[in-house]
Amino acid sequence: MLYFIPTPIWNKEDITLRALRLLKEINILICEDTRTAKKLLSMYDISIVWKDFFSITSFTSQGKLGFYAKLLQENDAVVVSEAWTPWLSDPWKSLIQLCNENNIQFTVLPGANALIPSIVAAGFDTTEFTFIWFLPQKKWRQTALKDMISRDIPTFFYESVHRMPKLLEELKNLNFQWKIFIAREISKVFEQFFTGTLDECEGFIKSWKMIIKWEFVVGISNK
Repeated sequence: MLYFIPTPIWNKEDITLRALRLLKEINILICEDTRTAKKLLSMYDISIVWKDFFSITSFTSQGKLGFYAKLLQENDAVVVSEAWTPWLSDPWKSLIQLCNENNIQFTVLPGANALIPSIVAAGFDTTEFTFIWFLPQKKWRQTALKDMISRDIPTFFYESVHRMPKLLEELKNLNFQWKIFIAREISKVFEQFFTGTLDECEGFIKSWKMIIKWEFVVGISNK
């Protein structure tokens, strides 16, 4: 069985008892960076002496597909990311596909992520919503923004700290007049949520009540 285990975004208490048990019991760990994974186990006083660590970056090599298939068919293993749930993009999705193609059992544990707390905290109706991961950096960015503004349901996405000022300016140029939600540093000491108009958001930031730092979760309300 392969276990996808969410790890804390920041607060070390944001991990389940089940996740800790599996990290203690299972000796094979697939991770982004073996050094980070070892630090994670050390944080919970889990011994690394008898554990085997494999970096997921090597999975992208076609020559490794057979190796991983055989490894997972014969052994239990856990997958951990740098922080929060191993997510939607490669190489994690390729690992899921490998399991499906080779009849390898797997499960995804519930746990820490930035999206769900943001949806709950948004100050507008989120009965239905769309999630689009990250906005395009250049090509198709304007198209993506115009599309989400025209939708009848809110859209949530992640945005880099370096592009937040640009995002607000782009929305203003597109005459966006509804509410925007912003979250930063979820689960950290200085966690912040904000819902308001673009003008209110800009005022909130310019008054230093919200600092443009770290990664953001953004929600665009519907009409």
